[in-house]
Amino acid sequence: MNGHLADHERDKGVEHMKAHRFLAVAAAAAMAVTLAACGTSGPGSSDGGQTLNLWYLSDNPTVPDAAKRFEAANPGWKVNLTDTPNDQYKTKLRVGLGTANGPDVFFNWGGSDLIEYKKSNLIVSVDDLMEQKKLADVFGPAVLQQGQVDGTQYALATAVEASMVWYNKEIFDKLGLSAPTTWEQFLDVIAKTKAGGYTPIAMANASQWPGSQWWSELVALSCGPDFWATLGTADPKIRLDDPCVVDAHQKLVDLVKAGAFNKGFNGLDYDKGESRQLFWSGKAAMNHMGNWTLTSAKEEAPEMMSKMDFFTVPAWSGAKGTSDMMTGGLAPMYSVAATSKSPDKAKELLYYLVNEDSAKDITKLGRVPVYKGTEITDPLVKKVSDAITAAPALAPWPDHVLEPEWTTEMLQDTQSLFGLSLSPQEAAAKMQAKYEQVHK
Repeated sequence: MNGHLADHERDKGVEHMKAHRFLAVAAAAAMAVTLAACGTSGPGSSDGGQTLNLWYLSDNPTVPDAAKRFEAANPGWKVNLTDTPNDQYKTKLRVGLGTANGPDVFFNWGGSDLIEYKKSNLIVSVDDLMEQKKLADVFGPAVLQQGQVDGTQYALATAVEASMVWYNKEIFDKLGLSAPTTWEQFLDVIAKTKAGGYTPIAMANASQWPGSQWWSELVALSCGPDFWATLGTADPKIRLDDPCVVDAHQKLVDLVKAGAFNKGFNGLDYDKGESRQLFWSGKAAMNHMGNWTLTSAKEEAPEMMSKMDFFTVPAWSGAKGTSDMMTGGLAPMYSVAATSKSPDKAKELLYYLVNEDSAKDITKLGRVPVYKGTEITDPLVKKVSDAITAAPALAPWPDHVLEPEWTTEMLQDTQSLFGLSLSPQEAAAKMQAKYEQVHK
């Protein structure tokens, strides 16, 4: 699939995700600060430059193997690994990047963050690595663009991710259900799983970003690809208080009122697995989340691999989007910190994180690699890959690619929608007001 991903993104409308500076490198997708785990030497270290600090998300167990391959090829060099859960990582990186004890190489989501890193001189170009390793031959143009700022390469991606609704096939079979293809069928599945004694959809939204994935998907379905195409330009085609946005908000509220989610979901922590465990245990019939759910299943509940399947969130009558649209992006992405005392070695370490060997490891996790020619043998991973390839549009996860001030408002308002403390119209008005403030 990987050779086709770049063509798919280029030919099927990746431009709709790159219409302004905050979507120019968009594609993401989302993850206790233990400073001692960084080691004491800091970037490049004080021991003659023989140590590199690598910061990454703890949901990617392929990183240690990549680091070992780097160390084997570079005798005398040591990689200090620091793995951190999603939300704690965001805080850790915000505090530590650019400091003496910060990373040499670090995971990031690209997008507006990458632009800000570049503006603040926190990262260095990897154009020389691109040329040295001929990476333009193994990563398609659209994939590479996601790690560029003003045409210069500052990050390299390893996989493409997207969100979908995972479901337990045994529960569906027991209740005589099939994967829904329309919104009405989706509501029927929710009603029947609830009547059968199950939580329809597992949810943990204390950190707000899981709810933002619902928001992004529903708005993209309701408003169509044009919503993302001009968001943030001087003349956006679709305002945040447009009726199509309000309709998406109403669909979200409809899910809550239908009892689609477990009680107290707005206070549960995704990083602690409080939604996944409902799904793994068979108490919840469905779980809406990215395809890294496969990685979690392999590690936490391998018996689920034979019980799981997925469907995309279905559209409804009057929606401008189609049910085969998806929300997602490229991740993990890696960059080299400007504070590294050994930038050339740091770039070589970055290469080991994204090369062919790592791409093969990533497929074993259930991720879809972007390194051209990587074979995908797992049928469920192949199904995810095919769904992403076939998607006519891949809307970005908003919290990865939009301005922080606006993103904070969106996350709070979306959580309030889930909590039924804001009406669909009120949430739309608040988002539009913040948007105008940020873009004035």
